[in-house]
Amino acid sequence: MIDWPEDLVRDVAARRSVLFLGAGVSRNAQNKHGVHPREWTDFLTYLASKVSKAELRKEIEQCIIDADLLTACELGRKYLSASDFKTEMLKEFSGNAYKPAQIHDDLSRVDSRLVMTTNFDKLYENRANQLQCNTVLVKNYYDKDVADVFRRQDRVVLKVHGTIDESDRTIFTRSQYALARRDYGHFYQLLRGLFVTHTFVFLGASMRDPDMQLLLEDHAYRFEGARPHYMVMPENSARAGTLRVLEETMNLKALLYDPANNHQSLADSVAALVPKVEAARQEIAATAAW
Repeated sequence: MIDWPEDLVRDVAARRSVLFLGAGVSRNAQNKHGVHPREWTDFLTYLASKVSKAELRKEIEQCIIDADLLTACELGRKYLSASDFKTEMLKEFSGNAYKPAQIHDDLSRVDSRLVMTTNFDKLYENRANQLQCNTVLVKNYYDKDVADVFRRQDRVVLKVHGTIDESDRTIFTRSQYALARRDYGHFYQLLRGLFVTHTFVFLGASMRDPDMQLLLEDHAYRFEGARPHYMVMPENSARAGTLRVLEETMNLKALLYDPANNHQSLADSVAALVPKVEAARQEIAATAAW
């Protein structure tokens, strides 16, 4: 079980936190056949299998072996027809009829006002709106009025890489990352502001995202001595030296859990966070110590 730091619990209770949900959270979902969403490497391997020419298929597979996933994404998109690529995206992130898991319910009950996700699927925002009586707004990185929600009191899900509803505007490949930085630099400026004012908790997310790496590194070196952000991760996913580098270069403190039994400890830890946050909110309300 994760030992949630008291400062973090209080930040979440006071709604000065950002829950950042990655693909690992969606992995908990499943459809009626018991099938879970694919991990990124599995999805890319599947895309490669759809490429008819063996030499092109092997090129993508080698990128996956080399852990160069952005290039693998780029090549998969390039070597498949635009129609076939879109079909596979829609099938994986919408057509497989995945149902939310208990962790989606518990994350919604944590009730962080701001939730960010790199996931294209709509598992979290749809379930949160069911549980929160349709009070959760959903904004994408390209929305013209995205800045408006930052100063309001509404619950918001920010889709950092877009949504499967507009699959042509999702950020999936190396060139799409570069174009987003060029065309939507103002959105990344908003994220920089949040790193100063809010505590981020990364759940089910890796630090392979180049944009997040740059933003965290920039913040860590510009504001030395600032309180850390947090990354929840399996205890076997990184060595001690790597964790030290994350803390020194990105000001990220790791919260480790046992990944046994399909990451059951993570789900249990998120469930245990809910009453901690509720108790902290009651204390804040009683003392008016907002």
